[in-house]
Order: sequence, then C-alpha cells, then structure tokens
Amino acid sequence: MSEGKHIILASGGTGGHMVPAEALADELTARGHEVSLITDLRGDAYRNIMPNIDRMVLRATSHMRGGPFGKIGAGFSILASYFKVRKRYKALNPRLIVGFGGYPSMPAIMAARSKGVPYILHDQNAILGRVNRWTAEDATAVALTEAETQRVPEGVKTVVTGNPVRTAIQNIAGQAYLAPEENGPIHLFILGGSQGAHILSKIVPSAISALPEELKNRLRIVHQARPGDIDTVAAKYKASGIVAEVKSYFDEVASILVKTHLVISRSGASTLAELKATGTPAILIPLAIAADGHQLANAKPLKESGAALIFEEHEFAPDQLTTTLSSLLTDSAQMEVMAKAMAEHAELDAAKKLADLAEQAMNDNMEDAA
Repeated sequence: MSEGKHIILASGGTGGHMVPAEALADELTARGHEVSLITDLRGDAYRNIMPNIDRMVLRATSHMRGGPFGKIGAGFSILASYFKVRKRYKALNPRLIVGFGGYPSMPAIMAARSKGVPYILHDQNAILGRVNRWTAEDATAVALTEAETQRVPEGVKTVVTGNPVRTAIQNIAGQAYLAPEENGPIHLFILGGSQGAHILSKIVPSAISALPEELKNRLRIVHQARPGDIDTVAAKYKASGIVAEVKSYFDEVASILVKTHLVISRSGASTLAELKATGTPAILIPLAIAADGHQLANAKPLKESGAALIFEEHEFAPDQLTTTLSSLLTDSAQMEVMAKAMAEHAELDAAKKLADLAEQAMNDNMEDAA
C-alpha cells in the first residue's frame, strides 16, 4: 500500500454504519484511492461487506451497556483501541479519516485528532449520533443525510450528501414501480434490521393469517427473522397456506426489492435509504429503544410525504395491521402514490457527493500545509 495515499473509514458495527461505508469505499476505490476500514467485532462479522478492503478490528465496547462497571470497562477498551489505532496511523500515514459513527469510530477520531490527521464525519440518521456529536467540533465537515438533522452542534460545517446505498441497490435505483396486477401475486418483504426484530415475527404473520383467503392466496412473502424465530414464523405462514421464504439473512436484497410491492420494516437509516432509492412503499415500525428516538425521526418525513405508514411499537398489533393491509394491498393506486413519494426522497448520488467531500477535505488540508 502506498504511503500517504490512504483514506481510512471508521465505522460502527451495525449494517446502518457499514453499508454507507462500503458505498463510499467502492466510490473512492474507483477513483484510485486506497481505502482501509476500522470497525469492531460486530462489523467484522459482515464478511460480505467490503470483503477485499484491508481492515483493523477493534475490541472497543459500548459505553451504553453494563451499568457503572460496564461503562468503566468500555472506557478502558476505547483507550486501548486508541493506542492501537495510533500505531496503525503511523504505519499507513493516512491523509483522511471518515467516521460513520458508532463507538468503534471514537478511537479512530481520537487518534486522528492527536496526530493532526483531518477527518470528516457522516451521519445516517435524522438525529446526529452521540459519537458524531462529541467529535463534530474539530471535523473538517459533517455530512448529513437529512437537511433538518437534529442535535448538530453550533458552528459545525455541514454538507447534505444523503445516505449512500450499496452498489447493487444503486444499480436498480430509479426503476419504475410496478403495482400488483389484478388477481396477480403480491410480494411483501418483512425486514427487521441487521439483528432481525422479534416484534415483527410475532405480529406480522398473525396479521397476515387473518387476511381474506383470496388475498392470502396472492401473497408471496420474504421474511427476515431472528434465527430463534425462523421455525415459528415459517410454521405460521405454512399453516395459513401462505407462500413464504423465512431466513435470518438475505444476501441478494436488491433482487428481492426489485419485485417487492410493499415492505414492512424497522426504520433504520440504511433500510430507508434503500427504500428511497428503489421507490418501495413501506409500513414502518421504528425501534422504540433506538438512541435518542432516531428511528422515529427517520420515519416521520416519509409519513408526512405519504411515502410510508408508521406504527409505533406501543400501537403495533395484529388486528390494526390486518385492517391496514386489507385496505392497502387491494388499492394499487394508493401503493403507486406511496412509491412515487418514496422515490422523491432518494439521493442517488450520495456516494459521489461524499467522495467529493472527502477529496475536497484532503486537498484543503494539503493547501493549508503548503
């Protein structure tokens, strides 16, 4: 690897952090840059994301878990990771760090500060994440997904780039939405985020099983569930005579979305970015315990524009969902309206905008150093 030509991406270990990091890595690599990744054990488990990118895996742990002793342990783990990252920077001599939030990015940003390496941040959510809030002050710029992102510190330079999507999604973005044909199959995709969602596995099959027989016979379901929920969910669909594929993970999300008529999902940032890019209408159930309520904040603009419906967890029940699906799935015109509204939120050049920002930050730093 060439000395002095590195860009290091520092990403938390969720799909919401890793997917936009991968999209940026693809764009930067295509432009001739050398890219490395810093993440944690959770991020490293996504072996299908950036499989050919050099990576450093930290054992930093979250300060949000484990009570007082857990917070102390997390502090020590972040400090130890900081010293490891500093050694990494000495070897690679990076020109820029791009932080995507999440606690594993904290040591990377701390080390950048200490060694005078410029850094930019990217936030995927409608509420700036905690690590990004803590480190935004000295950032060259903070890239936002939404122009009205909350909790951005005063005086910070911000640029709205949107949230990059993976290349496979980018390749199908902008295709026309095709509503279900009369008496034809209806494709539903149930997504519970990177870890699955027990509440979706509990509520959705029961709600769908209560639909009229003529509607159930048309359904073709793809359902992402936790490993422990797969057998129960699959059995529920089978008992109701519904055609369904139930797995804990689907590699080819793009090939599923391209024929999906309606998604029922959490409202994590990367999921929403992919729905926007593909113009797929959705019923969203924001994660109630998401930090600072960011999933609900992510979903609200989509509800307001008519692109999605929202059920908060406390109101999400089988009978309400059955009523909603009975109406929506038999109203192709309404789904077309929702699809058009969803597509209007798309930022199809987000990866390019973020790569442009990274290159500008590097060039500005070189001019300052001259």
